Parts: sequence; structure tokens; C-alpha cells
Amino acid sequence: MRLVAAVLIVSFLLIFGCAGQQAPPQQAAPSAQGAQQAIPAQPAQTQNNNPNAGTGGATAELQFSEWKAPDGSLTLQLPQGWSASERQVDTCTVSWAARDSAGTGTAFMNNQVMVLKSESARQLYKSYGLTGIDSSPVAAYLQPEQALSQVVAPLSGATGVQVTSRDAALGQQLSSALCMPGLAACNMSAFDATFDYTGVRMHGRYFVQAYDFGEGAAWWINLWGYEAPEAAWEKTSSIAGKIFASANYTSEWASKCKTATGASGVIEDIVKSRQDSSEKSAAEWDKYIRGE
Repeated sequence: MRLVAAVLIVSFLLIFGCAGQQAPPQQAAPSAQGAQQAIPAQPAQTQNNNPNAGTGGATAELQFSEWKAPDGSLTLQLPQGWSASERQVDTCTVSWAARDSAGTGTAFMNNQVMVLKSESARQLYKSYGLTGIDSSPVAAYLQPEQALSQVVAPLSGATGVQVTSRDAALGQQLSSALCMPGLAACNMSAFDATFDYTGVRMHGRYFVQAYDFGEGAAWWINLWGYEAPEAAWEKTSSIAGKIFASANYTSEWASKCKTATGASGVIEDIVKSRQDSSEKSAAEWDKYIRGE
């Protein structure tokens, strides 16, 4: 793990700065607290054609409105009572989050945790001018599920994380798309997990990437997904999932950055593909999962 910190930081920005991944450091948590002040969707933009009509469940009777990020980077489809926010990371990268009126149901994309490999790395990075890492966690490289439970969850005060289901096929698909050659370690997983947060049992569906350049003194965790109280999961997850899959980078933003969607775009495309398949029929969805 030999590398001057300044070289590591520059390399990270050059490789990932406009590829849909956040430059360090931003602390992410299961409740997606990293987004800025929420901006409600505008009722005047309500579409006549409900994007969820015919799908059944809680989303069928909802009217969705288009929310556009203030910087013009992306749009989301939000139902009444939900609000959204985004944070521009650099000229081509944004994070976003959507939240229901109770503040407990959320959908989010592109939150990142910088993990130091040792406590001495903190002082090393500081000596090269990297700020905002006083609370960065210290841990050896972990697989995605362990990264969520052992690194991400404690940052928000979440406890009792339990993985309840896994989508191995989707995890492999995402790994193939997002784990570029040359990384010392890179793993991507798709899974559901429950956890306790402020006295409430929560349920989340997560797409987690852990990766390491192999040089230097840090590795990273990318976190995307949606979550809600366990008691409201069946209803809220269908709404949050629709919001998550509705994320769309604008043509103006894509034209400006060319690679604006990056990893986030890959996530969106794959999730949308899976969601479209599932809505056609349960049988076809099962075949798709099994690769038949």
C-alpha cells in the first residue's frame, strides 16, 4: 500500500470524477442523509398518464409529477407527498435522494463512503490537504454486505442489520458493468436487509459496491437503493422503487458531460430493465432471473 496521498487523490478524480461516482469524502448512511434540503415536486406538472397504471399495488392510484433538479441534471417522477433533493459533486456528477412526507421512506443514488485502511492514513491524507475526514471510518476491505453492516450502518446509528434476501444474478450483472479492469478489489451486490433505526425496524433494498485501487490508504463504498419502515415496506417499496427507476439524466446534462450518467446510469438502466421484465409477468421475471 505504497503511494503518495496526493497522487491517489488526483488519480481518483481523474478516473471517477465524471464517471458517476462521488469524489471523497462524503459520509453516507442507510437513511441517505447526504442530500441537501428537499424540494417538493410541482403539482402543476402532474402527468395525465400515470407511469404506474396497471401495475397494481400502492402505486396504481397515485399521480406522479416530474421533478427536475435545480441544476438541470436529472428528473425524477414523484408522487404527491414526496420531495427530492440533489447535490452536485463535480461538473458531471450528482447525488440525489427522494423522501416521503413522514421522512422515513426514501430512494437515493450515488452516496459514497471513504474508508481508511488505518488510523495513520487519516493524518497522512490531512498532511496533503484533504479535509472532512475526521469521522471517516477505519476498516480493512470488506465485501458489500459486510461493508453495509460494519461500516455504513454505524455511521447513521443503525443497528441489527440482517440480510433477508439476495439477487445473485443482478449482483453479478452489476459487477460486470461497474468493476473496471485494474482495480485491486471490486465487488457489487444486490440484496434486501432490515435494521433498527431510532426504535423502528427498517427494510431496505440496496445495490452496494465496494472497491479498492490497491495502492494508497483508502477504499470506497458506493450505496444506492431505497428503504422504508418494515411495517410499511410492501406499500412504500413499490413507490420508492418506481421513483428509483424513474431517474433520468437530461439530454442537456448528458450533452455537456457526455459521460454524465456513468455508474449511476448503469444502475438505472439495469434496474429499469429488471423492473420492466417483472411488470410483464411473474413467469417471465423468473425466467429472466434464471437466465432462461
